[in-house]
Amino acid sequence: MKYQVTQYSLRGARRHNEDRVGIAERDNAVMLAVADGLGGHRGGEVAAEILVQTLLHAFQSVRQPVIQRPSAFLALSILQAHHAIVTRGQEPQSTIEPRTTCVACFVQNGYAYWAHVGDSRLYLFRQNRFVLRTQDHTTIEELHRDGLLTEAEMLEHPQKSHLLNCLGGPLKPTVSMGEETLLQPGDTLLLCTDGLWEAFTQEQIALYLKASALDEAVEEMLYAAVRKMGHGSDNISAICLRWEDAIAKNPPLQGNAAAQIDEAMLREEARHHLPQVAKQAPRKSTAPATDQADDSDKPLEARIKEIEDYLKKFE
Repeated sequence: MKYQVTQYSLRGARRHNEDRVGIAERDNAVMLAVADGLGGHRGGEVAAEILVQTLLHAFQSVRQPVIQRPSAFLALSILQAHHAIVTRGQEPQSTIEPRTTCVACFVQNGYAYWAHVGDSRLYLFRQNRFVLRTQDHTTIEELHRDGLLTEAEMLEHPQKSHLLNCLGGPLKPTVSMGEETLLQPGDTLLLCTDGLWEAFTQEQIALYLKASALDEAVEEMLYAAVRKMGHGSDNISAICLRWEDAIAKNPPLQGNAAAQIDEAMLREEARHHLPQVAKQAPRKSTAPATDQADDSDKPLEARIKEIEDYLKKFE
């Protein structure tokens, strides 16, 4: 795979930076994760760190050469991060209530898969033009979808920070899954926190990302956002990937449309595809096996259980 990828994070005008970003790479795949710890709850940076580390460790722990169901993998990893965040906040004598939003993207063999919770966003630009963005889990996004608010009006609305969904809260989150997307040469994926998209429109972001040197473009864009927002600047973080390879010839793995998924739906999907696996005895291991055998033919639920066991040590 040929691509440019870069990450950057700024504190803005805030006392602390509660955003976290992370990238992990393999021969045929790369994982990108951005989290925005909620400043209204003590421990936002803790929640954001758990989210990013959980996703990156899950990605790095998979031994088979191809993750056969990338969307299920993303959803499970995010839900496991939620459980780990809740557990951290419930520790004896804990004085924090960690919460975070997140957006994650997984590129494998020329296809992109993404998921998000809250108002951290993913943008896709093609031929330097905006193609799509994720839909925020906020009150004003619902008003926007109903045609009651424009994009510009969303930025000025008094309820623009009212989240309907996050990680670490008392309710299990719903994860929004993107459509399996075949990347074309020059496609640019941008993952960012609200500190960036509150400063610039999607057209303005596209202008910054036209530069040939992606790392310089992202750094310049974030500093420009801080200057524009001044004393009101939030933490601002972004990961950007530009696809520089040919269009993949391998067929899609999922052929799925965008969807909403929660934990119950994910487990039901595993049982539906492989009902015989549900009768297996629970594994006692707390980490993936260390043998080097190729487990690409393992049933879906067995692979998911292996990831779950590994992620338990972060809880």
